[in-house]
Amino acid sequence: MKPDPIQRLMKHYPRIVVIKAALMILQSGQKMSEENIERALKQILSDDEEESRD
Repeated sequence: MKPDPIQRLMKHYPRIVVIKAALMILQSGQKMSEENIERALKQILSDDEEESRD
């Protein structure tokens, strides 16, 4: 049995960021896969980096 992708990613990223990424995926209607969650996480983290530079 495969481990839950959200649980696995919470070991590497802050919980609130993983939850935000999961909500983004649900809102867009995509499949809840580790690949999609990681893509959303990278988008969130890169957006935060750009905002901190301003």
